[in-house]
Formats: sequence, structure tokens, C-alpha cells
Amino acid sequence: MKSYNELFNERFHRSQEIDEEFSRIFNKDGLLEAINYLKSIGATTLDMDNYQIKYRISEWTKNKTSNEEKEKFINELLNLKDYIKKIDISKNNNFNLPELSIETTEGTIRAIQFSSIAPKCKEKLPFIETDERHGQCYDMAHIISLNLGISNNIVTGYIYGYTDKSKFLHSWVETTIKGEEYVIDGTLNSLINKQGYYLMQHAEPITQINNQIFANDIKNYLEKIETFPIEVYYVFKDEIIKDFQKNDEIFER
Repeated sequence: MKSYNELFNERFHRSQEIDEEFSRIFNKDGLLEAINYLKSIGATTLDMDNYQIKYRISEWTKNKTSNEEKEKFINELLNLKDYIKKIDISKNNNFNLPELSIETTEGTIRAIQFSSIAPKCKEKLPFIETDERHGQCYDMAHIISLNLGISNNIVTGYIYGYTDKSKFLHSWVETTIKGEEYVIDGTLNSLINKQGYYLMQHAEPITQINNQIFANDIKNYLEKIETFPIEVYYVFKDEIIKDFQKNDEIFER
């Protein structure tokens, strides 16, 4: 079994370094040199378009700029004319809030600012509309799942940056609202249609845990252990709970 550091830290930092180095070379020397760098590390795919969409959705859901500036920033995506067919910002009637819709050649990505749908989330996640939310996916998924008020699953798996070599372990929340499947990603402060999210992130789920099961496991086991990384539970939940159940007598009821 991989060590904690190898699974949760080393891959993240290496993937982050790859994305940053690709971006540095691209901005300094151009696309050809950046692609040569990716080839040198064994990368076989490159997706700059969905990376740009993700980045701009993330900026759109922060509250540091005006709506006019956000709209201008989003509409710059139209420069990706070989991939993006249409961009629209209009009211979503189910939530009575602005929804960003990006129609691509592979499908449509629709996003709404999550903190506008559930403004009380800012009491527990006061940083959700700022840059501080980045890198906190595991804890944010925990808090969102337990406070959402409807059935949901915490999903943990891999998402990708620019390339197949920049691979990040990540957690998000999935739920169904009025018959449609959505993803809530705290690090993007967004409610996104599931199909669009999986397209944008190249998401590969590993585990999913229902919020009620999660709440029960916290009550029965996790809250009785002072230091237990929640991300380890997400990935190895079945094995961990099975071991806890074998030693049930040490957990006071």
C-alpha cells in the first residue's frame, strides 16, 4: 500500500509542478517548447481548453471583482473558437440565480455560485469566496455534505490539470436536485451539472460515501479518534470501518 505522503502529498506537488512548468514555458517560449517539455516527461494528452474553463469558473465565483469584469473575463473564452461554441449568463429558474453556461463541442458545462444557493455555508466556510478555499477540498466536502440538507455522496477520485501527467486526488459532493445530477465543488464554489463537471475535470471517481453513512461513521468511530485524516477515510473507508468493527469494544457507545 502506498504511504500517506506518496498518495496525498507527492503526487499533488509533482502534478502542480508540471502544470506550473508547462505554463511558464508556454508564456516564455511558446506552445511548441511547452509541448516538447510535456513529451519529455511522458505526457500523452494536453487539454488547455477545459483548464481555462475551470480557471475562469473559479474566478467567476469569487467576489473580488465586479459582475461586469467577471462577464468580460468569461467571454474571453470565446477565443477558444475551435472548442467553445457559445457562452451565456442567464437566470436559472430553479435557483433564481445567475447561471454560467459554456457550450463546447463535447458538451455543456453549467455553473452556479454555490455560496449564493446556500449563503449559510459561509458561516462554516468563511473563505469559500476567496483564494483560501484552494487546497481544502477534503474538509470542504466534509462540511458541505453534512450540512446540505438533502441526500448526497462524497466522491473522491482523480481530476487532471493540463495533461495526463498532472493528476490530482480530489473530493467533491454529488447530489440530485429536481431530477438532475449535480456536483458541488467547494474549491470552485460551484454547483455544476455532473456531465459538465466530469467533462471539464476529466474526473475519475474512486470511492463514494453517502452522507448518512458518513454521519454515522463520524458518530460511531471518527469523532472518538483525536487525529485521523479525513482523506484517508474517504479513500479507504471500507477497510478502515471493517477494522474498527473488529475492535468495537474500544469505541465507547
